Amino acid sequence: MTDSRNIGSAVLTMPALLAHALAMESEACERYGQLADQMENCNNAPVARLFRRLEDIERAHVREIEAICRDFTLPRLAPWEYAWRDNESPETIDIGSVSYQMSPRDAVALAIEHERRAADFYEGVADASPDAEVKRVARQFAGEELEHVRWLREWLAEKGSSAERGVDDPDPPNSLE
Repeated sequence: MTDSRNIGSAVLTMPALLAHALAMESEACERYGQLADQMENCNNAPVARLFRRLEDIERAHVREIEAICRDFTLPRLAPWEYAWRDNESPETIDIGSVSYQMSPRDAVALAIEHERRAADFYEGVADASPDAEVKRVARQFAGEELEHVRWLREWLAEKGSSAERGVDDPDPPNSLE
């Protein structure tokens, strides 16, 4: 797992935090939706449902952050100006790490990793900012990400061994090797 805590040190003000949070949650919402669509197209309904639920959770986060943003003028950041280590935010799952045959357990592991990265990012902001309100809001956002991790773990415990099974493909793609 990539340590995202030190990345947050570039985000010291409330407008900067909100701009990053809005981008992160919007990207995560969009990506979970793309992954759900992909899984639906590949007849992997259990994973599609999981990603769709995560899309809904992220959409609620976006609405929450948009409500807070009404009181601020956010900076307009070019994609390369965000304080992410990679091209995408810490919460956005790399689409290349997803397989159409993945099991729900595999999907949960990916989601947990990225939800933890988001929490680490927000904790890094809280640790670095001298502003008490930024610290409070960043820690609140980190706590919400950790709630997602708890929900995912509970979901996995509830599903048990049924989460182990991926989708069998009776007609897999031909190897190009």
